[in-house]
Amino acid sequence: MRLVVCLGLLILCIWGWSKWQGGQEQQALAELGRHLFYDKRLSANNNLACSDCHQQAYAFADSRRLSFNTHGKAGRRNSLALFNLASYDSFTWANPLQTELAFQALIPLFSDDPVEMAASEIDVLAQNLTLSQYDYAPLFNAAFGDTEISLTRITAALAVFQMTLQSYNSPYDQYLAGNKQALSDEAIAGMVLFESERLGCRRCHGGINFNQTLDAQGRVQLNEFHNTGLYYSDMGYPESDLGLYEVSFEQSDNGKFRAPSLRNVTLTAPYMHDGSMAHLAQVIDHYSRGGSLNLKGVQGDGRLNPNKSELVSGFGLTEPEKNQLIAFLAALTDSKFIQNPRFSAPNEQANAKLR
Repeated sequence: MRLVVCLGLLILCIWGWSKWQGGQEQQALAELGRHLFYDKRLSANNNLACSDCHQQAYAFADSRRLSFNTHGKAGRRNSLALFNLASYDSFTWANPLQTELAFQALIPLFSDDPVEMAASEIDVLAQNLTLSQYDYAPLFNAAFGDTEISLTRITAALAVFQMTLQSYNSPYDQYLAGNKQALSDEAIAGMVLFESERLGCRRCHGGINFNQTLDAQGRVQLNEFHNTGLYYSDMGYPESDLGLYEVSFEQSDNGKFRAPSLRNVTLTAPYMHDGSMAHLAQVIDHYSRGGSLNLKGVQGDGRLNPNKSELVSGFGLTEPEKNQLIAFLAALTDSKFIQNPRFSAPNEQANAKLR
C-alpha cells in the first residue's frame, strides 16, 4: 500500500514540475539563476560561488565535513544537498522561519554570523557582476525585460534555478514505475527493512522525498526537527551548534535539526549537520544503538539525552541486513541528475580565471 502511495506522489511531482517549468519567463529566470549560482563574483573575494558548497557531482552538497567561507575559514555545518526543494516546508538545517528560497539566499550572500560569501552591498555587487566572464545584460533582459541588476532579481533568479533541480530518476523510481529489474534482490530486501516498523526509518524519512516526519497514522507533520542523540554533553549538544534552540530559545529544542532527504544519500557524505559521520554504515550503527557514544571526542552518551526524539529508540540489525539497507539507500541515487548539463556550469572555464 505504501509503495502505491509513493508511486502516486511521484507521478504528481513529475506532472507538477513539468507544468511549472514550461513558461518562457521561468526558463529565462532559471538560466540567469544558473549563471549566478556558478559565479564567484557574488563573493567578497571573487573566490566562492554557490556551487562551491553545492556541487553537482555530490547532488549539490559537497564532500567536506564543513563548508568553507570566502576567507577560507571552516563554518560549523555540513552543506545540505539541493534538489526537490518544493517538498520542504523550510530551508537550512534548523530554521523553520526560512520558508522562501529567495529570502534564504540572503544568508549565504550577506550574513556576518556565519560569514559565508560576504557579498558587497548591491551597488558594488552589481558593478562586480558587470566584470564577470558571463554576459549578464541579455540574461537579465530575457528574464525581466531590461538589464537592471538588483538584489531582488538576483535572489529571485537563484531561487528559480534551485527549484529546477529535480531528481526523480533513481533505480527506486524506475522500480516504482514498473521496472522490476531496476532493484537488485539485496536492495529489495533493504527496502523491506527500511519500510518496516522494526526499524522505523519512514517515521523521520517519509514521503516520496524521504524527508518528511510521519505520525502513527502516516500523516505528514510539518516543520519537524529532531534531536537524534548524537551528543549529550553539559550543554546537551556542543555549544558551537545548538540547532533549533538558537531560533526558538526553547530548551527542549536543544540539538534539534531537520531530517534531510535520503535521495542521492550515497553522494552526500559526510553525514549529519556537522559532518560527524563519514559513512552510511556509521549512520546506521548510530540509529541501531539509539544514539552515539563520545562522538568526535565529545564525552557523553547521546542515548541518554533528554531531548532525544522518541522515534530514535534503537533496533537490532545483522551485518547482512545492514548491507541490504545500504544497497537500498544506494538505489536512491539518480546518476542522470548529477550529469544533467542543464544544471551544470554554463561554461566550465568561465570561473577558472577572473578578469
